[in-house]
Amino acid sequence: MNKTFLTIAVLALLTLFTSAYYSAPADSRIGFKAPSLVLGNNNGLSPLQQHAGENILLTFWASSDADSRLDNMRYDRMSRAEGMAFTHISVNMDRSENVFDCVVAIDDLNRSSQFNAAVAAQDEIIKRWRLDDGYHSFLIDAQGKIVAVDPDAKSLAAIK
Repeated sequence: MNKTFLTIAVLALLTLFTSAYYSAPADSRIGFKAPSLVLGNNNGLSPLQQHAGENILLTFWASSDADSRLDNMRYDRMSRAEGMAFTHISVNMDRSENVFDCVVAIDDLNRSSQFNAAVAAQDEIIKRWRLDDGYHSFLIDAQGKIVAVDPDAKSLAAIK
């Protein structure tokens, strides 16, 4: 009886201590830590790593998807407005970097916040960020947690 009790107590303690060091899983749903973002075409830090500790609006889009392209343009302009407390990071999923470059110029987008995902990385990005049903934008707080998906202008203006 004492061995059984001791075994249960030890297992309970191990569970308690290991769960204290367990971090929340990454998932692209509200309330979860944002998944990693590997674009596959840059040697440095990913854009999410470069802006760690900031509020980030991460937008996925493609030139062939009119809704996502228009959302990206709208978010890009909002991020340039005075008083906005978020960094806009835009990830283009076009398979041609030349198309991406042309659209960035035509749409007059802030080039420093626009990134084109390498073709080899796109399937993994779609899987990690759950983009099977279309492109979305994710508001990520300073702790790296997703707090909104496809936020509206009012909620972005309220960020402090």
